[in-house]
Amino acid sequence: MKYCPVCKKQFDEAWLSFCSDDGTPLIQDLTPPADPNWNPRIREPKVQTEDEEKTKWLPRDTPLPGGWIAPDERPPMSPGPWTPPPPPALPYIPISTQKSQGLALASMITSIAGFLIGCFGPLPGIAGMIMGFVALSQIKRSPEQFGGKSYAAAGIIVGSISTFFYLVLILWIILSAALS
Repeated sequence: MKYCPVCKKQFDEAWLSFCSDDGTPLIQDLTPPADPNWNPRIREPKVQTEDEEKTKWLPRDTPLPGGWIAPDERPPMSPGPWTPPPPPALPYIPISTQKSQGLALASMITSIAGFLIGCFGPLPGIAGMIMGFVALSQIKRSPEQFGGKSYAAAGIIVGSISTFFYLVLILWIILSAALS
């Protein structure tokens, strides 16, 4: 509340700074109100100008990057459209740049064909075992250049089984002919 020191008239308008009757500057009344519950630590703001009321809801200047923004002044957050989660990362499997050893593959194919067909006896099995051993020795000498170790091992195993089977069959035929 403001009052005129000359005419003692009181004014409630916050924008008024001169007395409307005599033009003297108004003095702000800082005396506490006659309220018995008045607390000097909690005072309501007495000045509310029209220009503050008009600009109260206008947007403020944008804050500097990384600056603090009051929660009620932040733009609304929308999650946006749903997107599926990314696929899981696959484990890294290095791509082999080795050439497959042709001799190792030939060893395996010859041993399997000799075991299944059987018209040549133990000869394909023996040839498959020899090719498998040669392929393994080449792979051991230069592993960065040649591959196919599993093919060579399969050729050696199937060839030895085939050779053993035919040797047992030949021994059985010989013994059965000798004993009969």
